[in-house]
Amino acid sequence: MADQIIDLTVDWEKGTIEQKLARLPEAAKEAAMQAIDEGADFIVVMAKTQVLVDTGTLQKSIRKQKTRDNVVSVRAGGYYVNPKTGRTCDYAHWVELYYPYMRPAINMARGYILNLIKQNVVEAIKSE
Repeated sequence: MADQIIDLTVDWEKGTIEQKLARLPEAAKEAAMQAIDEGADFIVVMAKTQVLVDTGTLQKSIRKQKTRDNVVSVRAGGYYVNPKTGRTCDYAHWVELYYPYMRPAINMARGYILNLIKQNVVEAIKSE
């Protein structure tokens, strides 16, 4: 039930983060991706503190995932079975719609992630 999983992709103002990273030297790209990876961990923690908890199934389902091509995403839903219903967590999108937890987590993390990217990229460029 892949359509029952929330997957938020953030558009960092104009252009995608991938387009912006493509213009950086390789060391700076790696530093920025490391910052994004770390920022995704922060979003997971924030989303888990924001989500309504009944059985804890949805909260447990909030996770960071990396694809083969190094795209990092924060997802919720799927994989965990709700002990009350016996069904896989297929309601993450409904909870987000009526009681947002992912969007506020992203908003809280945005400044932190941008600062982390700047800090890591500057350090990487200085090291070269």
